[in-house]
Amino acid sequence: MKTFSASCLLLLLLAHPACGQVPAAERNPPPLPPQFRILDPGVVISGVPVSKVVIEALDPDGQLDTNFNDRAMIEGIIIRTAGKPKAIPPFQNGILTLTTDFARETKVYVESNKISVHRLKQPQRTVVLSVVRISGLLSLLPPLLAIGVAVWLRNVIVALFASVWVGAIILARGNFYAGFVRTLDTYLLNQLTQPNDPAHSHLLIILFTMFLGATIGVMSASGGTHALVDSMSRFTRTRQRGQLMTWCLGMVVFFDDYANTMLVGTTMRPVTDRLKISREKLSFLVDSTAAPVAGLALISTWVGFELGQIQDTYTILGLDSQSVYEVFLFSIPFRFYAVYLLVFVALIAIVGHDYGPMLKAEIRTLVYDQPAAPGSAVAVNDSQAGDLPDRSTAFNAIIPLVGLVALVLLGLWFSGSRLLDIANAQAVASGQPVLEKTIWRVIALSESNRVLFFASFTASLVAMATALLFKSLTLQQAVEAWLSGAKSMFLAVVILILAWALADICQAGQLNTAGFLVEHTQQTLAVQWVPAVVFILAGVISLATGSSFTTMGLLMPLAITITHSKLALLNQGDPSHHLMVASIGAVLSGAIFGDHCSPISDTTVLSSAATNCDHLDHVGTQVPYALTVAGVSLLFGYIPIGFGYSFLVALLPMGAIVMLLIIQFYGRSAETQANIILAEIGEATPESSDADDDSEEAKEDEEKRQRRLEREAAEAAEAEAKAQAEEEESSEDDEGGKY
Repeated sequence: MKTFSASCLLLLLLAHPACGQVPAAERNPPPLPPQFRILDPGVVISGVPVSKVVIEALDPDGQLDTNFNDRAMIEGIIIRTAGKPKAIPPFQNGILTLTTDFARETKVYVESNKISVHRLKQPQRTVVLSVVRISGLLSLLPPLLAIGVAVWLRNVIVALFASVWVGAIILARGNFYAGFVRTLDTYLLNQLTQPNDPAHSHLLIILFTMFLGATIGVMSASGGTHALVDSMSRFTRTRQRGQLMTWCLGMVVFFDDYANTMLVGTTMRPVTDRLKISREKLSFLVDSTAAPVAGLALISTWVGFELGQIQDTYTILGLDSQSVYEVFLFSIPFRFYAVYLLVFVALIAIVGHDYGPMLKAEIRTLVYDQPAAPGSAVAVNDSQAGDLPDRSTAFNAIIPLVGLVALVLLGLWFSGSRLLDIANAQAVASGQPVLEKTIWRVIALSESNRVLFFASFTASLVAMATALLFKSLTLQQAVEAWLSGAKSMFLAVVILILAWALADICQAGQLNTAGFLVEHTQQTLAVQWVPAVVFILAGVISLATGSSFTTMGLLMPLAITITHSKLALLNQGDPSHHLMVASIGAVLSGAIFGDHCSPISDTTVLSSAATNCDHLDHVGTQVPYALTVAGVSLLFGYIPIGFGYSFLVALLPMGAIVMLLIIQFYGRSAETQANIILAEIGEATPESSDADDDSEEAKEDEEKRQRRLEREAAEAAEAEAKAQAEEEESSEDDEGGKY
């Protein structure tokens, strides 16, 4: 009985639900922590290499496992070197960094919508990261849309905003609302705050533009600009001389393209208005002597960046890095577009012929005296309008302008010297060689945007102080003129911000427009064709991104590497080989060409702002000239160079002669055409500015003589009236004494 009872009790215990089960903690163990962390590589363009992928190994506590130096099983990523697949390397101290390096011909591709990684013997602990992959053709849509809408609607603000919004929609996977929000709070706002740029270069450029506008506003209101124009009139009596003066000033202000654009444009605008030169022509003259001069100068804010790109690639390839500056100097004659453009501008001014939209703009100005096109964004509210003060002097303009140039040069020197001393101190501490203190190196290391910001603000204060000193303006008038001048740059600032936002969307990690173009335009070419192809590719990328510096940074390693590899196959690995130097020059020159044609380029925007020209009018009239020079550069520069012709033969005689023939026989004289139109409508024809200088001087001398006689007659009448008043006052005093 006891045995039976014990058996029943045992059966009941075994039948209980909790009996024989594993505890919950043991039955459902907590998930193991991931062993890897994949950093988001950003947006991935199908078939285009990503700039970098970083994977970190983690310990059980979720911290970086610095002891992990093994390989891992990684899916979704492929590495190719010289077009051949390459094994993924092992981790180093717990970190695996896969980087696309054009100089080493290494490219990293994300081939799937997911990246997965796990240790070789633990597939159950796989870490997966979903990535955003889009079609490469979509990366071209925003810049193409910006150009197309701008031409269609004739409104650059709407075109740029629409293109930024469309780019944001693409990155938001078709979500219109999310794209709109990101357009405002991310892509536009980041251009001002620049969280990844501690130097805040965009904000400094905006403030420099507004402060320089304030300076020009005070100069204009005080009559200094008008007086300066009058004093320059004897040097710029004709349209030809006015254009040559603009060209010469552009050559003189060689140290920075931003400073060149704003100084030359704002200084020469009233001069060219008086000579009936269109704003479009002035914008072309200014834009064509800004970046080309800064890019060619041995001492400018461009030199450091250009040298750095060449030196980094030479070091990676194992070439002689000591010859970098020599290669840089040798590349100057091979920057055909920049050199040809400066020659082209001089020929346009000397011959006096134009063609295309520029000819129409010049005829409009001569016939109707309209420097800016009717209905354009700047045809009204010109800063030069308004009554001049009673006391005006050219010093109201000369002192601020000279002060601005002096402050910029001194600022570049002291800023660069300070940074060079810091770099040398760090080099001494780490046992590295000390850099020699040369002018070009100091200027290259300087904080140019910061210097321009401080110099422009100080110059605006100097302009106010000068106007007060000469009693041309009261303090209230000076402040109002300062504010009015600053506000006149608002349109340019808006266009700049939108252009920067579009360029940001097109950068690597976003739509990667330049990467798509590079990846799908590389071809197996003979080394002779490399400079020509690189020039075209640089122009297209710069046109799409609106940035010559971005283009140079992307293409320089690629161009040098391709040229070096092809020359090495021919046993011609000399780092100073003429084809190597020509390829470097093609990158630097092509970047400027595309920048000139791009409506989203910052220098193009600033040229329009400085000359008070409608932005689209400036771009539309400049593009035919830029294409002409680019065609001559290609046909009489980079192609002949590739086949062994001397640059002296290709550059100096042939290209210049061809451009002269184009201008002479394809172009037309705007003055001749204007005279024909005026004759047809029955109005008196204007005096040709190409008339003999002696007759012009005689005319001006006669005008001066007439003004002098009028002034003497007025002074005599005033003296007679004053004497008569004194006589009457004396007689009244005598009569009063009698009583």
